[in-house]
Amino acid sequence: MSREQERAKRKLEKNPVVECNKIQNKYYPELFKKFGEVNDPRNQSYIDYSVKTMLGTLYYKCIGGISSMQEMTRQFNDEKVVENLYSFMGDSRKEYLPHGVTENEFLERLDE
Repeated sequence: MSREQERAKRKLEKNPVVECNKIQNKYYPELFKKFGEVNDPRNQSYIDYSVKTMLGTLYYKCIGGISSMQEMTRQFNDEKVVENLYSFMGDSRKEYLPHGVTENEFLERLDE
């Protein structure tokens, strides 16, 4: 493959998360608003992350093809990733995203 062909191929390869965000914003722009409307079963005095952040983090975990909560915690423990995901979700930025254990406990209670 020539350099020109290689360059054209790379140009076509876009960031999959950005492309997914475009599709989601076009067809279901109220997704994160709906996440925020989910009933929160947790004790309100112990909440560090909103329901929107909890569900949004899981959404991006799945979009990114991350198969385990441990792997999510490891990959999402990057300053730029944290900044980007909070920006995508339209939520106020914190220093960290929810830990996998926190997400699992949230999901267990959400099912009640």
